[in-house]
Amino acid sequence: MSSSLHTHSHYSLLDGYALPEENLQRAEEIGLKALAITEHGNEYSWCYYDKLHEKYPSVKLIFGVEFYECFDMTEQNKDSKYFHLIALAKNENGRKAINQLVTDSNFHGFYYKPRIDLNALKPYAKDLIVSSACLASKLAREPDYQKCVEYVREYKEIFPHFYLEMQSHSHQDQMVYNQKILQLSVDTNTPYIITTDSHAARKEDLYYQNWHVKLAHDTETAAEIYEGCYLQSDDEIHAIMDSQIGEDAVTKGLEETDRIADLIDEIHMPFQAPQLPSFPLPEGFEDNYSYLKYLIDTGWVKRGFDKLPEEEQKLRKERIDYELDIIHSMGFDGYFLIVWDFINFARENGIPIGAGRGSCAGSLVCYTITITDLDPIKYGLIFERFLNPERISMPDTDTDVGTRDEIIQYLIDKYGDNRVCQIINFSFITPIVAIKDVGKVLGFNYHEMDKLSKKFVYDTIEESLWNNRDLAENPRYEELFDVASHLAGRVKTVSSHAGGVGIVDTDISDYMAMKLGTDGEHVIQVDKRIVEEIGIIKFDILGVATLNTVKEAEIDAGLTEFDVNINNPKFEMDKGSYELLRSAMTNGVFQVESAGMKDLLVRLQVSNMEELAAVLALYRPDAMDVLEEFIEYKHHPEKITYIHPDMEPILKETYGCMIYQEQLLDIVRKFGGRSYGGADLFRKAIGKKNIELVKSESKKLYYEIIENGYPEEIAKQISETLSQKGGYLFNKSHAYSYAVLCLQTAFLKKHYALCFFKALLNRNKDKAGMVNKYILDAKAFKIQVLPPNLNKSMMNFSIDDVYILFGLSAISGIGEKIAKVILEDRDKNGKFIGFENFCERINPSKSQVIQLIKAGAIPTKNKRKTLIQYLKSMYQPTTFKPVAKAPSYKQLLIKWDIDAEDYRIGEKKYDYDKDAILKAYNDKKYELYKDKEKERFQKFIAQNQKYLENEGFWEFEALQIFINDNPFDQAYKYMSKQFQDVENGDDCTVVAVIAKVDKKKDKNKKTFAYVNLYSSFGLTEAIVWHSQLKEYEDMIAKGNQIAMLCRKDSDEKVIAKKIKPYKQWLEDIKKVKGVVA
Repeated sequence: MSSSLHTHSHYSLLDGYALPEENLQRAEEIGLKALAITEHGNEYSWCYYDKLHEKYPSVKLIFGVEFYECFDMTEQNKDSKYFHLIALAKNENGRKAINQLVTDSNFHGFYYKPRIDLNALKPYAKDLIVSSACLASKLAREPDYQKCVEYVREYKEIFPHFYLEMQSHSHQDQMVYNQKILQLSVDTNTPYIITTDSHAARKEDLYYQNWHVKLAHDTETAAEIYEGCYLQSDDEIHAIMDSQIGEDAVTKGLEETDRIADLIDEIHMPFQAPQLPSFPLPEGFEDNYSYLKYLIDTGWVKRGFDKLPEEEQKLRKERIDYELDIIHSMGFDGYFLIVWDFINFARENGIPIGAGRGSCAGSLVCYTITITDLDPIKYGLIFERFLNPERISMPDTDTDVGTRDEIIQYLIDKYGDNRVCQIINFSFITPIVAIKDVGKVLGFNYHEMDKLSKKFVYDTIEESLWNNRDLAENPRYEELFDVASHLAGRVKTVSSHAGGVGIVDTDISDYMAMKLGTDGEHVIQVDKRIVEEIGIIKFDILGVATLNTVKEAEIDAGLTEFDVNINNPKFEMDKGSYELLRSAMTNGVFQVESAGMKDLLVRLQVSNMEELAAVLALYRPDAMDVLEEFIEYKHHPEKITYIHPDMEPILKETYGCMIYQEQLLDIVRKFGGRSYGGADLFRKAIGKKNIELVKSESKKLYYEIIENGYPEEIAKQISETLSQKGGYLFNKSHAYSYAVLCLQTAFLKKHYALCFFKALLNRNKDKAGMVNKYILDAKAFKIQVLPPNLNKSMMNFSIDDVYILFGLSAISGIGEKIAKVILEDRDKNGKFIGFENFCERINPSKSQVIQLIKAGAIPTKNKRKTLIQYLKSMYQPTTFKPVAKAPSYKQLLIKWDIDAEDYRIGEKKYDYDKDAILKAYNDKKYELYKDKEKERFQKFIAQNQKYLENEGFWEFEALQIFINDNPFDQAYKYMSKQFQDVENGDDCTVVAVIAKVDKKKDKNKKTFAYVNLYSSFGLTEAIVWHSQLKEYEDMIAKGNQIAMLCRKDSDEKVIAKKIKPYKQWLEDIKKVKGVVA
């Protein structure tokens, strides 16, 4: 068999269909010598293929890319965007070359696709094997044969190993092109190969590959020809191509593929142990260990450990020595220095950092050198949950930060932009998405598919159908389920991982290629599952916006960082913070804003840090049973029982309930006699939820407990309980870390409400629904939010005495650009002295002035009067100019009804009083001018009348916010989800005032309507189709307050389903919620 040198998988997004293993199975089945991986412009699949290599050793793997070639990658010409060109890595240098070229095509050549030109390819030519690709190649798209000859010669001059490429497809266009390639081979003395450009592994899979392409909604991809694009055997290729170019020519092309395969070295991805990048040490330190010890010694004093009683110091010294010994023995000194360094940079530059995240809060070393802010000794947090010498793995120090970008830029500046990358995230087609997308292409009704998809919540279509057998037997859905089951699990889109950042010592392109993220970030083309397997250390830096809210409120309130630090006893035990939590007035408070959380806070009556952490740990679907026990035992401690006295010290803090993974470690350590490291191995094993593994570990623990001197009954009870519940316990370190941020926001809301709400509104300034919600909440704290003011407002929300002022940038039509102009002028020239002064200095447009007036930014007692005066001032009347000479006497009589005889002063023919005639003429013209001017003014008034409509909603029109009189203030209590949190395509309820109704006819001449809504979530457009319009037409009128059940189409558009009068909806939902009027 020959070799297949042009192969795609589903990592050629929404174009290729085959999974890597499907391609390898087929390659082995038909006896291929080698398989070249050539995704479109990317290397997404390379590592996955290489991981399968041992399973399919008979198939040699060749790594390449189908590049998007262009004439000049710096030019952007829509009429000549790109062509296809295959490049294969000849050796390890070739692999690195393709890494660099794919990176360059993204960073420097992206235009529709990541493009590369021949000048960029030249330096790497000797390490590449290049072929001319498919019907999308430069040779295929060039009609001038002589020009094609020139292209081939150019390729050959650059690439020592250049091949023409034919493809085994029976389509007429391909046949003609194959014959053209054969002629070019003769005329230029260039060898050719035969490929299949496979996008599916098997012929029958092309049916599903076609569906895959339909989901892409990409006209360019949809226009491509995929007939024959599967892994063909040599016999199949001969059957197609012998009649096109002759049997001998086909054999020659196939033999050439094997010669290429022999020419290429065996190449593998750089799978290796994680390679820790070098940390640049300050002068005076020889190694990472000595500098880490220095930071610990400095931190010892900074944390005040030297002031503690001797026993406390001894305890901490032993713990630090123990942790440091493990850190050093595992070779992670440098890792801790890198994390400390970027956190230290953040702190020095005012970037807020979370108290901790995940298990690293269990490390006293992390706390001592200020990587975290939680004292693990005080809160009983366990180091081995973070770093276990008996389970070799990288430490996992997730870091919450206010702003990621500045920290990542710091890392780039420190280590080099070619040594720092972010990490790709692959999004796969889930069963829910498969049902919706395929259903849409098949023409099913959206609502039907939306309802149906909700039954496909399992991992696969097959599993979902097993649990919904009535659906599986419905013949109407046979094709839908068949296609959806074949598409589910394939890659749909790529994005950037929320936190992952990789740092290397050499160059990212030594490892893999990078792509551009949506915000220009450099993203390596392997995901978090693979990145550490190829030797790149991953640091998780996650943006948490609430940290910025805390920082902003802290600054406005004049607080120091220590005032809201968990190591400040006054802050930790502040009664007011817990009073607020118990009251459930927690809108805007971190993690406890939902209705369920509020209910839990009221029932539990949380009163300390331990209970607050437990709340965050327990509010999960799989912990609800324990949650009820926890509440009951808190209020009735007499009901608490322990299966053994040794259990009490472990579970006492949580009222006899097992909540945390750390408690599991303590139980296994105490009763089973294991070390913390050994206990953590048990936790990891049962966490995998593998039934056989759980049974095995449970049995092992059972005997360990007995051997440790405990009764069989105790051993049975503990081993069974841990095996059943242990996999659902929560990370205590993480719960306590997030409890800190929750407590900080509660503290600020309770004691510094003005500053808190101002910061909260700024964080949500682009979310009208949230702003409306928080303005209402602020009123409960006696905080008033005022409209913007030209002379007082800043860019965003700001504090003015005891009020919060809207920012100028929030005004529709103003935005940050114009707001910046206003603020710069105000800073330079002082406050605006009246409306005219403002207009002279800023020269705003008409629409901007109108919005400023409606928003209330221009101080006035009567907005309407001010707006009318302004509009009148915009009117420019024309000037009447008398003429110096009247028209002919005939024209005066016919057109102006002026008879010259009435002005005769003599007997001669033209003895008329010419001055009097001219005056009469100008008088007539002036009367006409006045009529026209009046008509022109009336037209001007009519044109501007629209600006005077809906006066009661002017403020909303300008700000999309109800500041003072929100007609829907009661609705927020009963809405389970805010509009901005609803996914596109999902149902939601919108309460609104109808601002405008615009009726149209559809293609079937049926009436439907576009309805503009002033809703609690901002300005929204609803489409009301004919059936709904007919049913609810009496309610769809300007000024009506309604509640609309609708499907969210986008942040600005919804599709109406059902409508009720708002007051009726409110009464109905109160009854459903059990509210007494």
